[in-house]
Amino acid sequence: MQKNTKKKIAPVVIAVLVVIYVGPLVAMVAYAAGLLGAQGGWGVLPFLLLYAGAGGAIIAGVLYATAQRLREIDGGEEDEASQY
Repeated sequence: MQKNTKKKIAPVVIAVLVVIYVGPLVAMVAYAAGLLGAQGGWGVLPFLLLYAGAGGAIIAGVLYATAQRLREIDGGEEDEASQY
């Protein structure tokens, strides 16, 4: 069990770092889009919402990949690639 726990540390740490880095960027872009939308900056609004959506997709993808990797570690699949 200790061996699996050590292998889980790196994916979790990287996922947390990515969320900590991208999360505030998405929040700032979404906040700016809200401010510009309220003040009539409709030309820039779709562009900012696209960036906010892309950042959200990055966070969702990283969390999904991390969960998938943790399932692989629990299933013992992490050593199968070393056989080839």
